[in-house]
Amino acid sequence: MAKGMKIVFGVFDWGLGHATRDKPLVEALLELGHSVDFITTGRALKVLENHFGKRCNYFDVPSIASPYTKSEHFVLSFISNGPKMLKSLKEARRQSRKIIDENNYDLVISDCRYDVFGKKSQSFLINHQLRFAAPPGTETFAELWLAQQMRKYKKIIVPDYSGKLNLSGKLSHKLSFVRKKKIEYIGQLSHIKKTDVKKDIDYFITLTGPEPQRSILEEKVFEQVSELKGEVVIAGGNPDKPKVKIPKNVKYFPFLETKEMGDYLNRCKFFVSRSGYTTMMELVETGVSKALLIPTPGQTEQEYLGTFYEKKKMFHHVKQKNLDLKNDIKKAKEFSGFEAQWDTGKSVENFLKVVGLGK
Repeated sequence: MAKGMKIVFGVFDWGLGHATRDKPLVEALLELGHSVDFITTGRALKVLENHFGKRCNYFDVPSIASPYTKSEHFVLSFISNGPKMLKSLKEARRQSRKIIDENNYDLVISDCRYDVFGKKSQSFLINHQLRFAAPPGTETFAELWLAQQMRKYKKIIVPDYSGKLNLSGKLSHKLSFVRKKKIEYIGQLSHIKKTDVKKDIDYFITLTGPEPQRSILEEKVFEQVSELKGEVVIAGGNPDKPKVKIPKNVKYFPFLETKEMGDYLNRCKFFVSRSGYTTMMELVETGVSKALLIPTPGQTEQEYLGTFYEKKKMFHHVKQKNLDLKNDIKKAKEFSGFEAQWDTGKSVENFLKVVGLGK
């Protein structure tokens, strides 16, 4: 096993999911004596700095521009913002390439940042979305574009299972333009671990994802949360101060670090969140089977996952604009969840083997 390797880790920043799921991977790399630099930006950068501190170095490089607006018409927004997004990707690549070239890294690992790659033999991509959940008529083009981006990497590391019982469905299985031998399924990744504690929190609600939709959901939840009976804990998913009035029956935290987040997730009887893929992996890791999912409006990946889990009778989902918190929670309690095949510890071991650092 190689010792003391110099590694750069690119982390996507649309929401905090990529930053949190990468924590156990980076912890393992540091424990093995390797050094890790991050290329990321925004709230993801803040979260990683808060967690790793001076153990790592950080390069603030904006990634591809987000197309999100207050509108729910994500596809139209995506198309209209296309030129701006491509321009920002080109600029991100210019900055990332300069960093990679100047620092002579042994390994380049990217979690969904297509601007972060070095030589193909040393570059690895982590992603669960190898196929866009695109509108009819555009899926083939979108899949081809992604396949073209993935050609720059030696291996594609998917945080999911390879069999029929999986979490990502068509997003990372039965692909048309990527060779099977290039894809490595390692299992779920979660910075939160399962613990044997008493279930003494009635409802735990997390408000995550890109703005402005995160704040819109926050306002909507606070309008309805007083209807719930029992102890309610809400994590705002934003390190910044809240902009809303906090209801009296709610214990509110702007942002929870890994330990606190894990504590509440393990203690909750019912969970409410986005259907973001990282959140789903955390549910699976901790064994939470009762949850209500609220996809980010217009985010096709989350909308697909919400429908996928609904059809599989895993979790109930509802559109943000139709949210009726009390009644939707009642419906969601009839679903059974998803049972993990192994824990994140084994997934991390699988990751290390793929990048050539495992036993």
